[in-house]
Amino acid sequence: MSSIFRQLLGWPGWRASPAQWQINMLEGWARCWLLFVLGAGLLLYFPYLGLRPLRFEEGRRALQVLEMLDGDAWWHLKFIGTPYVNKPPFTPWLMAAVAALRGVLDEVSIRLPGVIAALAGALSAGAAALVLAPRDRKVAALTAGLAFLCSVQILLRARIGETDVTVTALCGMALALWLHGRARRYFTLVLWLGIAALLACAAMTKGPIPVAFSALPMIVIPLVERKPRDALAAIAVVVLAHLPMLAWVWSNHPDAGAAHWISEMRLGGEVGGDNQLTRLLHLSDLPLAILYQLPFLPAAVAMVFARSDLPQERRWVVDALLLAAVPMGVLTTILPIGRTRYSMPATWPLAVMAGLWVSMNWRRLYFAHFVIGAGLTVAVVVQLVQIVLMDGRTGGQRQLRADVEAFSTVMKDLPPGSMPVVWDRDHMNENILVYGHRKMFELGHDELDCQVTSGYLVAGASDLAVLDASPNWTKVQSLSDWGALYKRVPDTPTRNCKPRFAPA
Repeated sequence: MSSIFRQLLGWPGWRASPAQWQINMLEGWARCWLLFVLGAGLLLYFPYLGLRPLRFEEGRRALQVLEMLDGDAWWHLKFIGTPYVNKPPFTPWLMAAVAALRGVLDEVSIRLPGVIAALAGALSAGAAALVLAPRDRKVAALTAGLAFLCSVQILLRARIGETDVTVTALCGMALALWLHGRARRYFTLVLWLGIAALLACAAMTKGPIPVAFSALPMIVIPLVERKPRDALAAIAVVVLAHLPMLAWVWSNHPDAGAAHWISEMRLGGEVGGDNQLTRLLHLSDLPLAILYQLPFLPAAVAMVFARSDLPQERRWVVDALLLAAVPMGVLTTILPIGRTRYSMPATWPLAVMAGLWVSMNWRRLYFAHFVIGAGLTVAVVVQLVQIVLMDGRTGGQRQLRADVEAFSTVMKDLPPGSMPVVWDRDHMNENILVYGHRKMFELGHDELDCQVTSGYLVAGASDLAVLDASPNWTKVQSLSDWGALYKRVPDTPTRNCKPRFAPA
């Protein structure tokens, strides 16, 4: 094994020089780096954005947005009428804004914020590299932007209506502002407020842990340089950024106990899950998190070894980017409930490091060009598989699309108003319920004889036996194999009670 490793390190290709046409081509791309990165992002992420039916937790977000657009659940989130406190509301706010602008809440409205965030993260990484690069700054900007867009983590998550890519871009943009101030050796009040605003949005997207990726270098670097005033200013900004999230947590604390917040902070096992101490050393997600940083990760690692080539006064750049990527990138994969996607904010500083290394070596090393070519190739292949071969085209997706369209047609024929749902949470498919295009609220088994404004209800397959046994409701239509539509039996006695989660 050691001989193979030595042969790999001794491969002459690492030190081969690029051809002149390769240098000329990259130089031409770099002149218009902003347009090139923007165009690459549009081609990689925007095609057929609404083709695939909602999946994963997209339905949960969409139902929260429905409550916002058809009510007042903007601060106290609701999910089928029940309080939702798992994540702060910034991502649903973005989705609601897109839906309001487009006039429709559909797959595109749910996914567009994440795609725009991917573009913003790439452009901010390019802008940071442009400021920080010691030479060939536009090559650095081009490479950093492409490195962010072509990261496997971003490729797999940006077209899903979730929080991960949005919080990664927000933390990256905040770090970009701080790096700009450091490079210019001048921090204005406006710059600090901009950093605080971006970190506040990040905290309101996914809590305080992603913020730590960017906050760590802001605090540690000044302390190492014995500049306590700069460190205190950064601490004050980070604290200020968390005030909106803390206000949200405080206003929602009646709906969640301490165990819930400990779980959401990734400080303990999932509520009701395995809390064994051995979970603390669970490393299975760390190798995958490293793999997902390909294909530009080798260039970022090479920048660590090239740190000594920089002038003494510029080495802090590599130190800051490493602090933003490595400590939290590792911790978020090995915490008691660590997951690969929690390390995604490390993508941004690694992309900037890759851009810096390429800008220092692209004229003399073929490998710098190989990394860019490999990154673009991987990105194109991954997106071709996702968009052309899979999205909306597999048998399961075609069946799901037929099911949700049939459900949508059934709901359109019913009187307007909120719809009760009887469906066990462990078996519920929230993605299907979104296509009812109306507010829904959870109805308990003990509330079937309560007075409700709707004469119909939707029941999931796991609850059909309970509804069939109820004298108050009768099945009128099956909804594929996932549930059925029920109608209230006329003149049956009802209790004078109101369901707990029925809208006011």
